[in-house]
Amino acid sequence: MNPGSDVRLPVGMRVRWILFLWAGCLVYAVVRYNVFKGVEWIHLPLYVVNKSFALSGVTFVALSYLVGKLFDPFPGDSRRRRAMAKFFGLTGFALLAMHIFMGFLMLSPAYYEKFFHESGKMNLTGELTFLCGVLAIGCLFFPAITTLPYMYEALGGQRWLRAQRMGYWALALACGHTFAMGYKGWFDIATWPGRLPPITLLGFLAALSAVAVKLWLLARGRGKAAGE
Repeated sequence: MNPGSDVRLPVGMRVRWILFLWAGCLVYAVVRYNVFKGVEWIHLPLYVVNKSFALSGVTFVALSYLVGKLFDPFPGDSRRRRAMAKFFGLTGFALLAMHIFMGFLMLSPAYYEKFFHESGKMNLTGELTFLCGVLAIGCLFFPAITTLPYMYEALGGQRWLRAQRMGYWALALACGHTFAMGYKGWFDIATWPGRLPPITLLGFLAALSAVAVKLWLLARGRGKAAGE
């Protein structure tokens, strides 16, 4: 069986995590966009909710790769720790899949003017943004699919682990996605509605945190090996 696949976290715990993180991101998006930026409330169901799916999704995926590295919710219990990582990862995957689907529904100059030329064709910002987004969700398919029962036995430990590590590439591409989309507005705090940081910046930092911790651990491991 896949490591941790025979363990189920309590339903209450899973519901609390989803409500806490997703609802928190939704409240943030509503306050920033509807309250301070003045986005019409009729755009709450799709445009604003989609932003909450994006931020909570990338945060859940990042958390799945930080469990046991940056924090350990179950000290001494590796099976429950892996079960939590799996829950975080699959929840993030589902939220990001909905984010991409909703994004395609709104893909037009009326919603995302900065992605298009006056001719109606996508500009470089738009193409890079969506390229990184599609590649990121594609990379996430590998760890998501290999969480299915008996995939560990079918692939073997090393191949299964390589598939799981594709999530780091997904997070790196998420950094590219958010950077291409919003970096121009990250450094002018005066333009932030309510002085609240852009969701693209928060998503970039969430994805970067997991990648940075992994690189730091790899560098520390090599340093220790070199000193032995």
